[in-house]
Formats: sequence, C-alpha cells, structure tokens
Amino acid sequence: MSGRGTAAAGTGTVGAGAAVTTVATTAAFTAAGATAPTPPPRATRHPTSLRRRPTSLRRRPTSLRHRLVALLTAALCLWAVAAAPSASAHATVVSTDPADGALLATAPARVTVTYSEAVELQLGALRVFAPDGSQVEAGSAEHLNGKPETASVPLKGNLKNGTYVVSWRVISADSHPVRGAWTFSIGTPSAPNSGGAEAAPGGDRTVGVAFGVARWLAYVGFAVMGGGAFLLIAFAPKLAGDVRLRRLIGGGWFVLLLGTVAALLLQGAYAGGFGFGRVFDVDVLRATLHTRLGRALAWRLILLGAVGVLVSWIATRLTEAVVRTRQVVGAAAAALAVALAVTWSIADHSGTGSQVALALPADVLHLLAMATWVGGLTALTVAVLGGTGELEPDERLTVVRRFSTTAFVAVCVLATTGVYQGWRQVRHWDALFDTDYGRLLIIKSSCFLVLIALGYLARRILAAPRSEEGQPPDLARLRRSVAAEFGLALVVLAVTALLVESQPAASSAAKTASKPVSLSSPFDTGSANGSGTVNVTLDPARVGQDQLHIYVLDKNGVQESVPEVTASLALPAQQLGPLPVKLDLAGPGHYTSADAVLPVAGKWQVLVTVRTTDIDQATVILNVDVSK
Repeated sequence: MSGRGTAAAGTGTVGAGAAVTTVATTAAFTAAGATAPTPPPRATRHPTSLRRRPTSLRRRPTSLRHRLVALLTAALCLWAVAAAPSASAHATVVSTDPADGALLATAPARVTVTYSEAVELQLGALRVFAPDGSQVEAGSAEHLNGKPETASVPLKGNLKNGTYVVSWRVISADSHPVRGAWTFSIGTPSAPNSGGAEAAPGGDRTVGVAFGVARWLAYVGFAVMGGGAFLLIAFAPKLAGDVRLRRLIGGGWFVLLLGTVAALLLQGAYAGGFGFGRVFDVDVLRATLHTRLGRALAWRLILLGAVGVLVSWIATRLTEAVVRTRQVVGAAAAALAVALAVTWSIADHSGTGSQVALALPADVLHLLAMATWVGGLTALTVAVLGGTGELEPDERLTVVRRFSTTAFVAVCVLATTGVYQGWRQVRHWDALFDTDYGRLLIIKSSCFLVLIALGYLARRILAAPRSEEGQPPDLARLRRSVAAEFGLALVVLAVTALLVESQPAASSAAKTASKPVSLSSPFDTGSANGSGTVNVTLDPARVGQDQLHIYVLDKNGVQESVPEVTASLALPAQQLGPLPVKLDLAGPGHYTSADAVLPVAGKWQVLVTVRTTDIDQATVILNVDVSK
C-alpha cells in the first residue's frame, strides 16, 4: 500500500512513499492517450471528416498542455528532492536503569528504559526474567512520571541474587514495533535465563504476514471503492443501475472493512510479539486501542459506517437524483475519502519525523490520487469498457475521454507527492541498494517499466482513428490492456504494504554515505609497562547504531593484551551518560561493539578504561562529533 504508490498506498505510502512515484507515471500514458479524437455528430458530418483535419490542428493544444504540465511536475519533483529532509528512524535506547551489565547490592524497585523518541506501550512491553526463568514484574509497563519517551515496570519484592534479563518491545513514533534486551545482576552474577524465546520476542512470523495482508486488503478496498464511486458520481451517474459497478463499489467497501477489522485484531499480537492465540485477547485489544495506530483504525471503522450509508444511497437513489443532489453527495463522499486517507497517513511514516505539516497532507493527496486512478481504471474495465450495459459505444468513449483528464491530473499528483515522500525516507542513492526499503523501491521501479508498456498500448488503442464505417476503437482490446494494468497495480500495492512496514532508509543511507572517525590518546596506569596508546574508531559517527573499535597498543605501537578494557559514551552538553558499551574481544588488544547507540547529535565523549594489573588502571576521554 503502500502501500506509507500506487504506492499509494501509502503512506502511507502508502507512506510509504516514494515508491508510489513509479506507478504514478504509468497513468500519464493512459491519460494522455485517452484524449482520442471526439467522434463527429452522425447526422451532420461524415465519419471520416475529423480524420481529414490537419494533424497539427488537432494535436497542438493537447501537446502544449501536456508539455506545460510535465514541466511543472518536473520542477516540483526537483524541489521535493532538494528540500525533503531525512525522516526519523525507529526509537533507539538512550539509557536503562539499572544500566546494562550493572552489579547491584540490593534489588531495584523497578526497571526503566529511556528512548530517543516517544514510544507507545503494548501488553508485555517490559518483561523481567529471574535466574530461574520466571517473570518478576509486579504490574504492567507504564511511562515513568508521564514521560512518553520512557517505559518502566515495578518489580516484585524479595528478588534472589543472580543475573536478570530485561526484554522490551515497544512501538516507535511511526507505528513500528522495536525490541531489545539487557541484563543486570543482584548480589553475585549468574548464568542469565531468558525464559526461552520470551526474551526480546521477535514475534510470530505468520502474524506479521497476516498483518501485512490485512493492510494490503485495506488499500485495495479503499482504491476500488473510492475510484469507482468517483467515476460513477462525476462522469457516469447513468451507471448507478449497473449491477457490476454497484457490486464493485460495495465489494470495495466490504474489503476495506474486512482489512481494517483484521488489522485492528492483528496489530496487538504483531506489536506485542504474540502468536495467533492472542489475536482475540481482550487485554491485547484494549492495549491496541490506546496506541496511535489502534485509534486510527477505530476511527476508520466509524467512518466506514457513514460510508456504508452513502454507498447504499448511491446504489439505490443516484439514478433519479438531480444535479444539485449529486453535487452534495459528491462533496460528502470527497470529505469522507479525505478522512479515510488521514487514518493511514497519521499512523505511518508521514505522521512522524521532520516536516510533518508538509508530509502529512502530501501523503493524503497521494492516497486520494491513487484511489482515483486505480479505482477509476477498475470501474472503466468492469462497467464502461465491457461492451454491454447502460451506455452506448459513443457514450463509453465520452466517459473514457473525460476520465482521462482527471487521471492525468492524478498521475501528476502521484508523481510529485511520491518523489517527495520517497526522498524524505531515503535521501541517499546508496540506500536504494543497501537497505530493504531501497530494494523494495527498486522492485516497484521494475513494475513501473511494465506499466509504462501497458499505458503506451492503451494510448495506441485509443488514438486509433475511426474506420471508414465510423467504428470506434477496439474496446475489448482496450479493456484487456487496462485490466492487465490494474492487475500489476495490485502487485505494486502489495509492495507498498511492505514499504509501510519497513524502516525508512534515511538513517541507514546516512551511515553508508559517511566515513568512520578514528581518534587516539596515550594512557599511563602508573605500573611497569603500563603505558601505551588507545586508538578508537567510531563508524559511522552518526545518530543511531554505530560500530565501536578499540585498539590497545604498547609503547612500540604493537597491539597488547591487557586484563580488562571497558568503555562508555557520554554527552555532557545534554547530561547524557555515561552509557556503558558492551565490548567483545576480537583479538589481542582489539575490542569491538556492534551496537553502540548514539541517540542524538552533538559532541560525544568516548571514555575508555584500561586496566593493566589488579589495581592499576587509567581512563582516557576522546571527543567525537556525532552528526545526524
């Protein structure tokens, strides 16, 4: 959906975002080709008279219009590329209490973790496992002192000595679950027991797949229902009695309802890392309704009640309604469509990060343009190009021609908003190849090439001149081409649904584009042979998860094994830290950490303590600039 292209989806793009741009341009071909010559009146003009008009007179205005719109679209796209900021990544840990690896003399009353952004807490957001594997929380996780960037849970009394494992799984600002774990010890350390797979649960993969399918169904239902209703009200109210179009719009409403209900039920189990057994759990559902995505889904269900009434009225009363009534109904339908689109955008990538005031309406427009184009193509295939029904051949061509202008505008909106949202999430070319998000965009681009070919075929069919007998273009062939285009659009919507669930590539791309920072400092513990140099490499020295390499060298510059090396990170300007960093021995005098988390930009300190004997040690401080 989402696609967070048809990408539409969305965004939500579906925000998704940028991927949708690929699908968008395809419609341009269909739209441009749909401006076929208007058939002349049968009684006053020979069927071939229009073909005798000079080509330059017939096509110059259309060509000029398309060039102007293309130029404007290109300018907007270039502006989006230049102006789009990087979006925020998922929430990362700033600090934990107790600290990771801490040895405490007495048991703490609670455990707390602080994140880089506000998080939402699902059932089981914090779990604490004793050395015997039992859980020792005394309640549910909550925001400590009302601070939304924290998660805290009280512990039971009389905790035994040993090592405890704390696993956490929360929902970041873009509605995606993130997880992790840390340990602390009371009295004396012991072998940690995570209670099996319960520690930092990755979740049931089947639940994740089902949740993605539910979101895809919602995108498809919204597009089919919205686009079909738009075509019916705006261009072909005479088709209100066509059972095929009525079933299409009603079926779209039902699919959207089904996808929304399924997403609401599955969201709790997906975010909490549970299996299908907890899908209908009342406690899980209650926790889901307190999250941003849960509230958005609940509002969508309420809106679908009003939409159902409107769809029923269209199916039974539109044919006999006067123009003024149709205008009022159309305005109400447009308002409901905008409100439904907001329920996607507000809970996905567009609703968080920088420039939300611009990204949110852009994503809403993206979704509406997707529904207009994809749903309109579906309605054309089913009810207009079928060759039978309420419309005569010339009337069907008139509807196609009128819809083509709207489709062309929708394509321009898709292209502009899609490029903006895509670059907002990616920002760097390297991210297209080095991240899952970027690779999904490449898949959408491949689909786009096929859509271009289908759009060009539709253009050739519509542009074909009438025969000497005045026969219109081959509508059956056109219908097959448009149906194939819609089928491929469904694939793009599926990729969009995956994009919505993928982490934006902006932060990953920034890391790929940056270079590691290396620093060194002498140390002297005061003992014999207790002096040397500490070399530190931080890669890529940007906000988020970095790799830390520490090398201990002797006086001769040779890597030296020492009894112990510890490290921590601090940001004095914001009173953060010291945050302990867990080091792994990679070789003699070489220590590494693959998960050194730097939550914010600024001048950080890397504190390295080198112990050369049982009592002799020294700490060096190295300053490094961490950028966004």
